[in-house]
Amino acid sequence: MKIRKDIIILICCAILYFANQICFKTLGISFFNDHFNDLLAIPLYFSAMNLILHYSLNKEVRSFKTLFLMTVILSVLGEYVSLYTRKGSVFDYWDILCYFIGLVAYYIMKNYQKMFRYLT
Repeated sequence: MKIRKDIIILICCAILYFANQICFKTLGISFFNDHFNDLLAIPLYFSAMNLILHYSLNKEVRSFKTLFLMTVILSVLGEYVSLYTRKGSVFDYWDILCYFIGLVAYYIMKNYQKMFRYLT
């Protein structure tokens, strides 16, 4: 059941990402231009990671503490290290906030049973 949730989360995040690239950014709302993809990044990453772990090692990362630590590392990589590796990158606290909102959203989607009731 939990692996099905990761598949659905991955598909939904991918659809929302492409919808943002094609439609939402044209609305002229700065949230969609600047932060929406950052909000989707962590759920997309964790769902893909857990799918790979499930099919290769028959394991998955469930601990909030581990997911939190991984989000901290991804935040540092995405917001600090990228300043030195990608031209045009800027440090943005709002992006970090979006990463952690994405973490909480992913954790709730993975662990709240009623949300995915139709899968059981």
